[in-house]
Amino acid sequence: MIQLEKSKFRPNEAYFVEHQKRPGWWIFQGSFPYAVCTIIPNEDWTVIEIHHVIVFNEQQRRKGHGSKMISRIRRFFPEATIWVDTWDHSRPFWQTMVDRKYINFIGNDYSWPCFDTSCLTCHPSRVNGIRRFQRKEEEK
Repeated sequence: MIQLEKSKFRPNEAYFVEHQKRPGWWIFQGSFPYAVCTIIPNEDWTVIEIHHVIVFNEQQRRKGHGSKMISRIRRFFPEATIWVDTWDHSRPFWQTMVDRKYINFIGNDYSWPCFDTSCLTCHPSRVNGIRRFQRKEEEK
């Protein structure tokens, strides 16, 4: 699927589409219509960062689509160093990907809560999903 040309990898259009707004970034659609992600390779495709992993339909999550997608990327780039930065809520998934040797490592070794204020994994003390303080009726 990956063709070698002038000692650089050139992605096959069936699986990789160049990102429209970010030159050098690629959308991996090898698991479409269930999942896609963005990959950011270095110049010779020996180091690849994975971004924006999503399984579209919530009913399809936790059914292996993300794992299959990441394993396919590993098959395309068996010698590459593949890594991610991860939010707190997705760290267990990415740790499994490290354990299965689909990726080499998780880049951030610190807590990184996501932007979804209703995510109780990343924001356990936020009981109502609201970022602003609101007085209770009895306090007014």
